[in-house]
Amino acid sequence: MNEFEWLRQMRELNQPVAPRSDLWPHIEAALDDDASPAATPATPPRARHMRVWAMAASFAAVALLACGVMWRMHAISQSAPQVADTAMHAHDTRWKPNDPRLAGAALELDAARMELQQAMQQAPDSPALQRLLQQTHAQQNYLRELEKQAG
Repeated sequence: MNEFEWLRQMRELNQPVAPRSDLWPHIEAALDDDASPAATPATPPRARHMRVWAMAASFAAVALLACGVMWRMHAISQSAPQVADTAMHAHDTRWKPNDPRLAGAALELDAARMELQQAMQQAPDSPALQRLLQQTHAQQNYLRELEKQAG
């Protein structure tokens, strides 16, 4: 078979096809059967009762979850400014190590700390800024320890 034969066969498939039998009487009969009250089985009272209890339990679970999330967010927002304030005022004094290898890093960390403190004034509840500020303080403390070890 070549491409021209395939195209001819595809054109032949594009012709309307009549069904072997008329479908409308069967469709109408099925619709009439579904519309009759005897065709719809009544739900037993116990099943309806269980469905109501399941729905009530699911609403209660969603409400409990929402309350837990709100309580957790409130606890985080209440403790966040305290962490930021203590971190911002812990090392306000500038530190200049005697070792020239550490002096450049100390200068960079001090500049980063000051920029983070300015950003914290604009967004005091930002957990990302608080983490960065804590990491900067930890790096400054690590540099101080290195200076002590270098002696």
